[in-house]
Amino acid sequence: MSSDRLRCVDCREPIPADARICPHCRAIQPSPLLDVVVVVAGVFALLFGVVLAVMTVGASRLLGFLLLVVGFGLAVGGYTRYIDRQAASRAR
Repeated sequence: MSSDRLRCVDCREPIPADARICPHCRAIQPSPLLDVVVVVAGVFALLFGVVLAVMTVGASRLLGFLLLVVGFGLAVGGYTRYIDRQAASRAR
């Protein structure tokens, strides 16, 4: 198997690295760009949540804490998903 081929996330058959849909099982392959978008959205929500939680009072402070928690979850979750994918691709 050449270095420009990956395995499908569902059927584990070899597919070309630039394929968006598996030719064997027709499963859509995940994009690494999605991980970047999730991390960037998480960092933005985290920073905006910190500003709201520190600089406001009342319901907007509660919204700030909520954004802080959601942003932290998105940022850490997106980054760990990226790390997991890298580890899986090296294990092949």
